[in-house]
Amino acid sequence: MPNMIMFDRREFMRKMGSGILGAGLLGLSSRDIAYGSAGKTKQPPNIVFILSDDLGWGDLACYGNKEIKTPNIDRLAREGLLFTNFYVNSPVCSPTRAGILTGRFPSELGIHYAMGRHDWNVKCNMPDYLDPKIPTITRFFQKAGYRVGHFGKWHLGGPYNKGTPTPKEYGIDEYATLYTWPWPDYRKKGDYRSKASERNIDIAIKFVEENKDKPFYLNVWLFDVHSTLDPTEEQMEPYKDKMVIIGDGEPLHREYKGAMQIYYAAVTNMDKQIGRLIDKLDALGLSENTIVAFTSDNGPSPIWAKTTSHSGAGSAGPFRGCKGSLYEGGIREPFIVRWPGKIPANKVDDTTVISGADLLPSLCNIAGITVPNNTELDGEDMSAAILGTPKERNKSLKWEFRFPPNGGRGQVLQCSPLLAIRQGKWKLLMNPDRSRVELYDLTKDPSEVDNVADQNGNIVAKMSVPLLKWHKSLPDADKIPADAGSNDYPWPKSGDKK
Repeated sequence: MPNMIMFDRREFMRKMGSGILGAGLLGLSSRDIAYGSAGKTKQPPNIVFILSDDLGWGDLACYGNKEIKTPNIDRLAREGLLFTNFYVNSPVCSPTRAGILTGRFPSELGIHYAMGRHDWNVKCNMPDYLDPKIPTITRFFQKAGYRVGHFGKWHLGGPYNKGTPTPKEYGIDEYATLYTWPWPDYRKKGDYRSKASERNIDIAIKFVEENKDKPFYLNVWLFDVHSTLDPTEEQMEPYKDKMVIIGDGEPLHREYKGAMQIYYAAVTNMDKQIGRLIDKLDALGLSENTIVAFTSDNGPSPIWAKTTSHSGAGSAGPFRGCKGSLYEGGIREPFIVRWPGKIPANKVDDTTVISGADLLPSLCNIAGITVPNNTELDGEDMSAAILGTPKERNKSLKWEFRFPPNGGRGQVLQCSPLLAIRQGKWKLLMNPDRSRVELYDLTKDPSEVDNVADQNGNIVAKMSVPLLKWHKSLPDADKIPADAGSNDYPWPKSGDKK
């Protein structure tokens, strides 16, 4: 299961109960957390949205990791606002990206899993690409006069399927991706995997330099720290003590070095490259009018999956779950936003529940861009929270994921039911047939180990009605793999005798 050794669960629970979890992460006291509302500027702000891949909630120093060095992302947190209750709208890549672009729950769009070639998509009951007719955040900004760039992973369709639209059809002026030939690729021929983030940031910096005199919206969707990772010896040097020692004490060859050394090196290198982009914004005098946001698409890869290799060493921090799970570790992610002078610096929001689907209405509002009232959105405007004033959300968050992680060690802890909903402090998980009903009070039990469904039947009934109704409305709601959501382990319920 994902690495959790850097976190003391008792200390985590104490801070959760007192409302100062984030304060502890950034080294603040609860008295230091004071929020103010920032006003809009006359000049529309630039947006830089950085999305990492398969990075866990617990993989950053500013989120409590005591081992991994992430000074540049930590700098964003010191100079901005860190959220501890940010959710992505799926525990895997393609649906999360669709949710961010459209402000919709991706299951409503028929996007349930990682999109690929046509045969795979048919098997998963998915379209070959995100419908370009659906309104996107990039199109709203483009229509408002922004220059829009997208550099990095796309994963919402590719030219290997006939008729797939390019990113330009979603309101993007310039783009470069990877693994989507003949579309532009940001990498150079002969590059090793260790160069992925560097090349991605290179082209992002070029876009910023060329558009510094006009408002721009920039997606920087990094491939790191998705498998397979292959950092250089230089990148791994700071973590040489993490190399596995076996047998007579001789270290393994480079190909088999410890997963933690390789993973930590990849995270730190990604952080280094992000720092180059931040420094460029500073050097060009753009930081004061640029919102920089950072998050990840889902939790860390499950360590038992052979295809994830060393990326399985990621950490969900104190949470149960991983990539492919609807437990917190699969869907709760780091989220940091910086806008000097407008967003309070060195602050933590421990209370606002915010999601990827909220970014479209929120960022549009901050930029003064009108989203028509008839636009179908699942996200809500959380701009007040992004600008520093905690906000209680009005809409519940809902998830459906049909392919939980299975087939290996750790499955018992990570394999969640297919459906989940969060309302206030409560999170309900269940299968469409009403099996595996699990209810957690996340203010008391963020690690989701104490199922209190039996003691709170009224809450289960109240939350299950909209969740099951929503599920029935989804495309192909009846086409779910037979073994999906199954977990026969007799996990104890609250009150069970030890």
